[in-house]
Amino acid sequence: MSARVGLIAGSGQLPLIFARALSRPEGPVLAAIAAHEGEADPALADWVDEILWVRLGQFSRILRYLKDRDVRDVVLVGGITKSAIWRVRPDALALKMVWKLRGMDDDQLLRAVGRELESRGFVLRSVIDFLPELLAPQGCLSRRCPTAEEWEDIRYGWRAAKGLGALDIGQGVVVRRQMVVAAEAMEGTDAMLRRAGELLGKSNGGWAGEHHAVLVKVVKPMQDRRLDLPTIGPATLENMARAGIRVAAIEAGGAMILDPEATRRMADRHDLVLLGVEGSDFA
Repeated sequence: MSARVGLIAGSGQLPLIFARALSRPEGPVLAAIAAHEGEADPALADWVDEILWVRLGQFSRILRYLKDRDVRDVVLVGGITKSAIWRVRPDALALKMVWKLRGMDDDQLLRAVGRELESRGFVLRSVIDFLPELLAPQGCLSRRCPTAEEWEDIRYGWRAAKGLGALDIGQGVVVRRQMVVAAEAMEGTDAMLRRAGELLGKSNGGWAGEHHAVLVKVVKPMQDRRLDLPTIGPATLENMARAGIRVAAIEAGGAMILDPEATRRMADRHDLVLLGVEGSDFA
């Protein structure tokens, strides 16, 4: 990897975690941050001498900014509110990229961005190249581990989430008694959890009864793992607890856990299951 790294930042905690990590004197230098207005945290400006704030679709400005700062390795970190795609005002380069696509699905858009970066001489990197400790390991990571009934829902949820991902719709589902309660789409994980909680909490003290629901998040089957890996963190676990969702099963070696120790503590505080799973667990 080169000594000078550029960050293209969206929403969430991960861009800040990445920027802080690259402030270590012994590692690569974070030479540039291009941050999306209305999405990225303003605190990112504390971690670089000069930050470029852009609207969604101002891709030419980002490329010029990175080139001017002698960046070679580029990392895309953080989300973009998916409904913002309806408000985007693309520049000529962004229009050219979109014109070539068959659709506007997440993976198609991200892969188009990656191809354009590489065609301009940049090297697209994954956040995991710099922070491998964020990858979820396999096994039960919390004090409580799944019951036999919960394992049945995890197995069902794995198949459902992989099918959802194959259609490039989302990365996660909420399952109860081998029924999909909610599927992640444009709204994102936290909104999906709130919607699932509303359904699980209805009628006679709760539709879930004594059998609690599970969240399953996986890598999409055709996903470029340098881009948009599924991510959970302490806030995810807090939202699960409010919604009555008792298990978070995420793909080991593919999903990321933001602040793993704090996420484990949050799981134990609410008596939740935090589990890293692989396809071999269901053989």
